[in-house]
Amino acid sequence: MGEVKRFTLPGRADEFVERLCRTHEAQLLAYLTQMLGRPEVARELAQDTFEQLHRMYKPEQVLFPRAMLFKVATNFALMHLRRRRLENAMMMGSVGMEEVPDHRMGPDRQAMADQIGQHLSNVIKELRPNLRKVFVMAHVQGKPRKEIAAALGISEKRVDKRMTKALKTCRDRLSSRGIDLAEVD
Repeated sequence: MGEVKRFTLPGRADEFVERLCRTHEAQLLAYLTQMLGRPEVARELAQDTFEQLHRMYKPEQVLFPRAMLFKVATNFALMHLRRRRLENAMMMGSVGMEEVPDHRMGPDRQAMADQIGQHLSNVIKELRPNLRKVFVMAHVQGKPRKEIAAALGISEKRVDKRMTKALKTCRDRLSSRGIDLAEVD
């Protein structure tokens, strides 16, 4: 990994930031690289983090310097991820709120949700057509059981049975791929 440019300006605040940089640089770069998947972007955001700390914080105001460092870095990383996702959505011509990650969800949780979503999508495609129709109508289109029954010409009880079978099949297939939804909160 490349090194983040170090600050060498005189003064107490500069010493504070330089000490943070020296002490936590390797950890911060590893954290950002894991979050973003690209070491060069991680280095840029680490640099932005140290510059932000230098501009915004006074040493006597900071109670937990490491926590503050990682919080500022995480905020930069989240902004980067949101911007990248929005740019990709705009290029694909489908911009909507679902394209921008939930700001309450950390990037690690967002990545996990994206991966599980991809596996779930594949599992749904593998369902028998009669199970897939019920599942999609209920969980993707948000239709009530009564409407699904009328649209498919079956009883509500049959809708319930197919839904139960679809959910069990999805759960079993995800489990066979190493994904246990009970462990995902």
